[in-house]
Amino acid sequence: MPSPTSSFRSASQYLTEAHPFARKPVTMKSAPVVWNIYPKRLARTGKAFFPFFAIVLGWPVAAEWWFNGKM
Repeated sequence: MPSPTSSFRSASQYLTEAHPFARKPVTMKSAPVVWNIYPKRLARTGKAFFPFFAIVLGWPVAAEWWFNGKM
C-alpha cells in the first residue's frame, strides 16, 4: 500500500509548473509598438463620444436658447 507522503509528493509535482510562467529569455527583444493604430482608434472613438457628450452636456444651453430665458 503506498504511503500518503508519496501520494502527496506526486500530487505536488503534478501541480507545479516545470518552467516559470510567461518569462521571456533575456536575449529576446521586446515586440515593437505599432503606433499607427492609435490615431485611427482615437478618431473612431471620437466619432461616437464627441457628439454624445455634446448632447449630454449641451442640452442646458440649448434649452436656455429655446426658451429664451422665459422659464
